[in-house]
Amino acid sequence: MSNNLNSIIKFDLHIHSYASKYKEVDGIVDNSKKENLGTLFEKLNEHKVALFSITDHNRFDADLYLEAIRILKEHANSYPEVKNILSGVEFDVQLEDDLDKCHIITIFDTHNEGDLYKIKEKIDENILSRDAAYTKDAFEKLLKNIGLDTILIAQQRKGFDNHRGVDNSLGDAVSDVEKIIKVGYINAIEYQKPKVEGILKQNLREISTVIPLFSGSDCHDWNCYPYHDRINQNTNFRHSKAKILPTFKGLLMAISSPETRFNRRENLKNPQIKSIQINEHTIPLTQGINVIIGENGSGKSTILELINNRTNKTHIKKLKESNKIQVEGNIDLIQPKYIEQGYIVEKFKHPENLFSNGEETLFKDIDTKKFLEIYGQYAKNIKKCIEKNINKNVSTHNLVDTIVYKNVSNSSNYYIQIANTDNSQTLNNIHEEPFFNLKDLISNLEKLKKDAYYNSFIEKIDAALLILKDIYKEVKNNYIKQYISIETQNIIESCVKNYLRKIKDNSTAEDREKHEFEQAKCKFIKSIVDAVSNSILNIDWPEEPQILSGTSSVSTKGFKFNREAYYNQKSMLTDFLSAMFISKYQNIDAIKNIDNFKSFQEAVKNCTVVENIDKCWNDNLAKYFEMATKTEQYILDASNQQVGNTLGEMSLSYYDFFTQDQQTWELLIIDQPEDNISNNNIRQKLIGYFHNIREEKQIIFVTHNPLLVVNLDVDNVIYLKNTKGVIEAIGGCLESEEPENMLNIIANNMDGGKETIEKRLRFYGKEN
Repeated sequence: MSNNLNSIIKFDLHIHSYASKYKEVDGIVDNSKKENLGTLFEKLNEHKVALFSITDHNRFDADLYLEAIRILKEHANSYPEVKNILSGVEFDVQLEDDLDKCHIITIFDTHNEGDLYKIKEKIDENILSRDAAYTKDAFEKLLKNIGLDTILIAQQRKGFDNHRGVDNSLGDAVSDVEKIIKVGYINAIEYQKPKVEGILKQNLREISTVIPLFSGSDCHDWNCYPYHDRINQNTNFRHSKAKILPTFKGLLMAISSPETRFNRRENLKNPQIKSIQINEHTIPLTQGINVIIGENGSGKSTILELINNRTNKTHIKKLKESNKIQVEGNIDLIQPKYIEQGYIVEKFKHPENLFSNGEETLFKDIDTKKFLEIYGQYAKNIKKCIEKNINKNVSTHNLVDTIVYKNVSNSSNYYIQIANTDNSQTLNNIHEEPFFNLKDLISNLEKLKKDAYYNSFIEKIDAALLILKDIYKEVKNNYIKQYISIETQNIIESCVKNYLRKIKDNSTAEDREKHEFEQAKCKFIKSIVDAVSNSILNIDWPEEPQILSGTSSVSTKGFKFNREAYYNQKSMLTDFLSAMFISKYQNIDAIKNIDNFKSFQEAVKNCTVVENIDKCWNDNLAKYFEMATKTEQYILDASNQQVGNTLGEMSLSYYDFFTQDQQTWELLIIDQPEDNISNNNIRQKLIGYFHNIREEKQIIFVTHNPLLVVNLDVDNVIYLKNTKGVIEAIGGCLESEEPENMLNIIANNMDGGKETIEKRLRFYGKEN
């Protein structure tokens, strides 16, 4: 284990020695003297306990500690698993009058022989008898006189609400357990049996309180470690683990961030990036969270570029060569997820590109075909009704025209004259649309039969096809008959027009006069017929189109990526009329009063001449369709709450999303994830996203925000300093003190670093 990178270790802070003899039954600690330390170390090494403390009842044996420290220094190879011993005492304290006493294990931050003897001296000044206990005031005064930083661990052998028996538990010593925990008087709770741990976790959930829980062996006979003694053996005992350096500061950092340090499982994966070498100094990286800090221009982003194997930029090549930077890892074999600074800002206006699976966006297109068909037909029907109304009015007014007839010769024409050939109406096949719709429907049903999903529905599909094909056959016959009729009429019309065009130049004046008379007579007869027909014509104005759904939704990783068209679930008639007509005609009653083409032209928006009615109508309809089918995109979280559209909220959603999408990457590289996100959201959300993947992935990011270092409780900090182009690098975990104190580096080189560290430790009554 590196001396400045932490790892998951076992620890035991509750072991007794011969110094507790005054309070124990005869013989139980006789094998736990200074000369027996070799036995204890062998047992600790066997059980791979890296950090321990000998915490006697209201006593402190400084000489025993000095001998243990000597063994650690001089015989490290004999006990490679045992790394350090912390100074401690198990005090009997009566926290409240008229209530039972409790055991409080107190761990001291000692640095030298003088600190050890000072603990012994102050305890011996007012030494307790067998059944005595310190009052709360006396206990606090003793700690103040000793003058060392401490961690207080209360014993709890049962649930907080269980007051049966006397076992020196915190729950029996105070009237309000919740209060004493929340004010930070007690820094941790010790249990001995796994079932008690489960009970205590439930108790803490009920009072919405977080405090570290860990086990202690309470071993009295070192020959029997980790059991109490030869008779009392807790075979269910399991050592607690924490990801820490085996030091007082390491334990303090774990206690001040229990969610990130305790009960971490061993990560069997090797880090993708193992180390970074800068000027022949190697900085190891961990499988977990590695953070790079330093002033602007210190080379932080350049290191990320090199880790991501981007070396084609001139300034990166120059810095790499001048500082002999090498990255050791599997970067050529993997595809890391790299989020450059400004990436989210660049994609912010187009979140469909931000949230995507490779080339495929998670915001799916909306099928607007039905909407376009329905309103296209509605527009067509409205226009037809207006034109029918105009024709009805015009045909009636045409009857008032005075027609003057002249006598014409009854002599025969040289050429046969054909009258009433002016047929300008377009001949439509009313069976055409149903014919092709049925044809498409049958084709689509045939395709369904090839899809394995519909195998269980084959019989029903075949039955539907049988009915549809029967209908299709009849409609097809009608379509063909009318098609032939229309084609025949067109051919006749074409032949007649060609004939009249040929005889026109060869006709006499008398022939032409007779022809014009016949044409006028036919026209007059037609006007009467049209007037009578139109007078009794009932115009069926179309009903308002139905309200349609216009959305698409893709659900993945706890999010819903939605698109919604403007027309979704709303009446669009008002918008349609507004797009097609001027304000005076934006209601159906006004439209029904349009009875001539001049009024029609004036009613159509942006139309200035009658000849442009059709063009303007189509242009307006196209603009309406563009407006009505315009889409908005939004994201819903797991609780169906809409994700905000600000840059900060979108950034949070992006980090939340891709940290759950872990199958496509093993290494995450981010340049300043805190950009655009408030400190409150960093604390409340962003830290949690990264913490949830720290045991599965390797994370490397650059940051200027101390919250993402201290509160996230990162596994490894790399500090860069650039002096005239020469980069100096220092690495280590938060509690490391070699080659420099990492917390001091953070406090001195990050804005708000000192306050962030103090706030974290002050909650537990500690500042270090």
